Amino acid sequence: MQWPAAVVLLFSASALGAQSVVTPMPDRPNELRTGDGYLMSSSFETGYRFADVAGNRDMYRASVNYGNGLRLFEGQMRIHSADGRGRFVDEFQFRTVGAATDPYQFSTVQAEKNGLYRYDMRLSVNRYWNQLPALWSGERGVQAERLWQSHDVTILPGSAFEILLGYDRNSQSGPGFFTEGVPNNIGAFDRENFLRFRTDLRRTNNNYRAGVNFRALGLAVTAMQSLDNYKEDTLYTDASGLNGVLSAQPVTAATRHEPIHGNTPVTSVALRTEKERRINFQGRFVYSHGARNAALRQDVTAFDPARNLSTLRQTFVVGDASRAQTTGEGTVTILPSLRWTITNTTALNSTRIRGGASFLEISSFENRQLTFEDLDIRHITNATEASFRPVEQLSVYGAYRYSSRRVGTRAAFEFPDFVFEQELFEVDNNVHAGAAGLRWLIKKELRASVDFEVGRADQPLTPVSDRNFHNESARLQWRKQAWTVTGFFANRINNSPSALTEYSSESRRAGFHASWADPDRPFTLDGGYTWLHLDTAAGIFNLFQADRQEPPAARSYYASNLHTLNFGGRFQPHERVTLYLGYALAKDTADGRSSLTVEGGVTPAYPNFALAGSNVFVSFPLTWQSPQARLTLQVRERLQWNFGWQYYAYGERFSSAQNFHAHTGYSSLRWSF
Repeated sequence: MQWPAAVVLLFSASALGAQSVVTPMPDRPNELRTGDGYLMSSSFETGYRFADVAGNRDMYRASVNYGNGLRLFEGQMRIHSADGRGRFVDEFQFRTVGAATDPYQFSTVQAEKNGLYRYDMRLSVNRYWNQLPALWSGERGVQAERLWQSHDVTILPGSAFEILLGYDRNSQSGPGFFTEGVPNNIGAFDRENFLRFRTDLRRTNNNYRAGVNFRALGLAVTAMQSLDNYKEDTLYTDASGLNGVLSAQPVTAATRHEPIHGNTPVTSVALRTEKERRINFQGRFVYSHGARNAALRQDVTAFDPARNLSTLRQTFVVGDASRAQTTGEGTVTILPSLRWTITNTTALNSTRIRGGASFLEISSFENRQLTFEDLDIRHITNATEASFRPVEQLSVYGAYRYSSRRVGTRAAFEFPDFVFEQELFEVDNNVHAGAAGLRWLIKKELRASVDFEVGRADQPLTPVSDRNFHNESARLQWRKQAWTVTGFFANRINNSPSALTEYSSESRRAGFHASWADPDRPFTLDGGYTWLHLDTAAGIFNLFQADRQEPPAARSYYASNLHTLNFGGRFQPHERVTLYLGYALAKDTADGRSSLTVEGGVTPAYPNFALAGSNVFVSFPLTWQSPQARLTLQVRERLQWNFGWQYYAYGERFSSAQNFHAHTGYSSLRWSF
């Protein structure tokens, strides 16, 4: 399992509303009239970005990853006809951000000829680095580039019959490495060692689509046919000689091949009533039937000098399966009067996987095989909701929600210890839930909302699934003149007792947000605070005492108390000067422990848990803060100078191995013409 600190860090930043490394805010440049009846405007911004990092650079690169160098921060161009009657194009827009050198880039192109065609293109590049330690065992690292592009063409836009064409491509490439544990001591293989492989990522996903939008008989209909093609041909080579933290298994030869290819055609139809009537309907139907072939072959040979004997370990995984998925959803809305609204939504999802997937491991001393034949999932949901508005300022609603899920699997056998073929195994789970709430305009400046839901499930598929749950939430907003203040609270509790394990979770979220924006004043303010609490407890088999024939009952506890704070202000002390100041803080106090304590002689690979008896206590206490400033100076009518600075500080309570702090910023000129 990969250490998730970077994920927690990025989630915290988004919860705060914190921005990425400061970049200037683009302004629409002045338009210039050309001689052939077009209006044109363009601008570009270029400058130098700097980053000074101290501490763990791997953690910085996994979470921020900005570096030093010249940059084209942003460029844009807009051309449109003055009278909307251009010869070939009436509207053309192009914009690019971070082109060529920044790790996060995107570009857009839009072109339209009124009534004839519309073209939209989006392109993004994400250069990702991750070489963080694992929670328990193993090593891995990747330096990948993900390129995503999307093209959409609409023919006869705005007419009663539109033709839709599209193409998407998502590709990932780059070097990396990973380790694989040796499962047991066989011949020259030692379970204390790890196999180490280099990787050259080669993953590509192409999507081709064509469809129509049309209106007839009072209905708006969209029909689309698409083909999804996935291909992975990652290359693997032996890296046992690569330096690492873990002990590598000495091998004389190691090869690995793992191609995955597949196609999935998808048919979708959506329709809705165009005009509001007493009875309205909207529906959606999607059917896909794909086939995918996968294979893995791994041959590893190790030499045992003590016995002068080589051990060959071969692993084969072969899959050749088809997957058919059907999804349908329909909603009927009834408006019996101006005060009543009744809706009913029914949805069906069916997934059927047919074919074989087999695992076979052959060595000089032991053979094992396990196969998998099929999986069926059928899910039906129905929800009925009634809303009533007794007075203009108040509305109340009540809802009943029902879902039924059936999961069926068929497994196969393992040898040589025994031969067993499992018959079709099915699990049915029904969930009944009731919900209610209100929306209340207390006075012109003040409004409130309250919602709650209670549900019961009879046979959840997994211990962490919803069983006995209830949710409550409330929201209060006050708005007057330039002020907007919002407070909120949400609570969710789920208990899932079972004979094997007992699982419970509790989450609470509370906070406020305030903003002040007066168009007649030269400044705006924005800020907020959020508290997010989460704790879970689950029964586990104690793997730390797996040598015992009957592991004792144990519990795994996880606790998080995430406090996030953000503040931002935009000031314009002079018509030529704009200043932005901001601060973001995320602090997880976890379960409140001030130090790490581990019993039983167990030393975790990463200090994120404590072992007390047979129970495991997991937490990730950390602090993340980031102040920033941005200054814009209008040098001339079409020339701006920008300067930005942002500081990052990341620290973990139980270990300083991944702590870092960094000063990042830029200086740039924006020219509009």
